[in-house]
Amino acid sequence: MLIAEFTDKEEQIFNQLVEWLSNTLCTAPAFLSKKCNSIDINYFTRTVTDEKGNEIHLTAKEFDLLHFLSSHKGQVFTKEQIYEKVWGYDNAPDASNLSSFIRKLRLKIEPHPDNPRYIITVWGVGYKFSGEEKP
Repeated sequence: MLIAEFTDKEEQIFNQLVEWLSNTLCTAPAFLSKKCNSIDINYFTRTVTDEKGNEIHLTAKEFDLLHFLSSHKGQVFTKEQIYEKVWGYDNAPDASNLSSFIRKLRLKIEPHPDNPRYIITVWGVGYKFSGEEKP
């Protein structure tokens, strides 16, 4: 075991560094969270909550998909682009698989899944995230 002896000044600097690291690493910066209408997406904790603060349970891949789309608000992505960015595939293995993920995600986060306001289908192209952010 190695025991280091510090001068008072070194100990003070060390303690300040530990405090700074603790504060920096243990708090989520504001840009790691997005409030959109009735949901709050926290990229730091990988959680989604509704307007009442109840957690919406998503699978890891559902969260990855929501994170990707919501991080690029308004940008339209083809199914191939989504497969590449979220799954890491160069080619979409099965277009219906992504449609199924989108449907399940909408059922969990959309107030009216048949009339979505977050994940929008752009016919003939793909999908986009269109949630209106709250301050």
